[in-house]
Amino acid sequence: MTMVNKTNTNQEQFNAFLISLLKKSFCKSGIELNEALVSEFGVTPQYARQILKRSVEKDRIKSSAPHMFGTGQYVYFLSKENLNLSNVLKICKKYRPPIYRLLELMQMNGGIISIYEALKITSTPIKKNSAKISLLSDIEHMLTALSIIYRKKDENSVEYLILYEQNQKLSSPVEKQKMSDHYNKMVTDCTLIPDVLRWLVNSNIIGNSQPIYRNKKTPSRGAVQNNLVWDAYGYTKATGINPSLGVQSDDIEKQTLVVLDVVLSSDYTKLHLDAFFERIQHNRHSTKGDSRKVLPIVVYKSASQLVINTLGKLGIIAFDINSIFGTKIIDILLKTQNLVQLINDPEDIEKEISGILKTISNAGQEDALRDLKGTLFEFLMYPLIVNLYPQTHIERGKILSSETVEKTGETTIEKYEYDYIVVNNNPPELIFIELKGYNSGATIPLGDRNTKSSLKWFFRRTLPFGIKQYDRYIKEGKVGKGVYITSANFYPDGHDFITTINKSKLKPLQLEAGYERQSLIKLLTERGFKNEVKIIEKFYTKETES
Repeated sequence: MTMVNKTNTNQEQFNAFLISLLKKSFCKSGIELNEALVSEFGVTPQYARQILKRSVEKDRIKSSAPHMFGTGQYVYFLSKENLNLSNVLKICKKYRPPIYRLLELMQMNGGIISIYEALKITSTPIKKNSAKISLLSDIEHMLTALSIIYRKKDENSVEYLILYEQNQKLSSPVEKQKMSDHYNKMVTDCTLIPDVLRWLVNSNIIGNSQPIYRNKKTPSRGAVQNNLVWDAYGYTKATGINPSLGVQSDDIEKQTLVVLDVVLSSDYTKLHLDAFFERIQHNRHSTKGDSRKVLPIVVYKSASQLVINTLGKLGIIAFDINSIFGTKIIDILLKTQNLVQLINDPEDIEKEISGILKTISNAGQEDALRDLKGTLFEFLMYPLIVNLYPQTHIERGKILSSETVEKTGETTIEKYEYDYIVVNNNPPELIFIELKGYNSGATIPLGDRNTKSSLKWFFRRTLPFGIKQYDRYIKEGKVGKGVYITSANFYPDGHDFITTINKSKLKPLQLEAGYERQSLIKLLTERGFKNEVKIIEKFYTKETES
């Protein structure tokens, strides 16, 4: 027998062995197959690699090359199989859990996920900081090359990953519907975050130092901390029984980082939990020396008993949203999201808002859901703005931002929210409208340009910033204007300040620069919005006054 024939005979023996292994477990990594060959036939590791190479060349088995699964590893499977969605899921469940979580969650979401949520579920950092941890862009590149996913941007400039269906991209109408539905789910997930944070502050679980959170107006952007995305984060001085008292934790280095994972639009699954826990681990070990102190908190609508038990075993604090705000909260939340669909129907939107506010009041959650009431006030004022400015372009819930490169080379981002921006042609005005839906017992401070939610914060800081960002309209001849509207009150110095603004170029032709409670009610009455007045007087009034 010649050496060539002997080699071929041996190779067939090796092939049969490899095929038998892959029939039992669908796929194995190169390391696993090498070790099996060494153990079974006593060959050297180098020769085992040659055996694998020949088996692939003869098409007896397949390799995933050039796509790696695991640390620099190809996987191998039977020659009749392909790297389709089903098989990639099987491979990734064993070798690349982040990709498995991504694809599984996309299937649960109807074949779509936002880039923000993809960052969360894959536990990937924003920027490369470790050779061992992939970026989302690396994962996307591989899945795109395999024709499993593609990227798409919606009308809000939010980007999504979408699964191919039967090896085809979706039609444009189907894409738009999926993106719209998913955007609304994202809004549902983060609408209550400010109210949850206030509840945590009042419970002394988190400190009152302006926690950073994912905003309902930009649900595709999370809070970035230590190169990872979170739904919210802050710090706590709460130490329990500890030699170091909370009062001694006077700087962030001595405090514990609090990170939140909030899922209200669907079940909180093991996929979410595994991804959250992995991000926590990345965060804890991102510095040399001692691990970072982290207090993780999950807020969910519903979860299986297995997930709830696992949360307890991992030492993660978990709150059912119903236990915080009562059993009506999900119904309230869903109805609030539906207001987006009713925004151009004044009568229906007013009735829906009244019903939601009544439910909040009956549940005794008016104080706890202050931010949600503020959102409802924004919707309540929309018909008034349309009535004042018909046939104009009105932008709602806009966030404007600007990047500045410092001398140190670091990039700082300045950004502000704008409730409504009216682009008016006759007269040519660009009107920024700030809305604050507070109870009658509240008073808006005059403040200064550094005092948030104050009159000067708007007129001296965010308004000039907004006008600068809309420079294209200013060049067209439009003049930047500002209006501050609240269901609360102004202090005397606030009234004086508004009087001054009314004498300046910032006052719109058709409106005053500022409306507090009584002047707003007068304006609504004059324009025929009697039901809106009733809602303000009933639901935006202190109990002692009703």
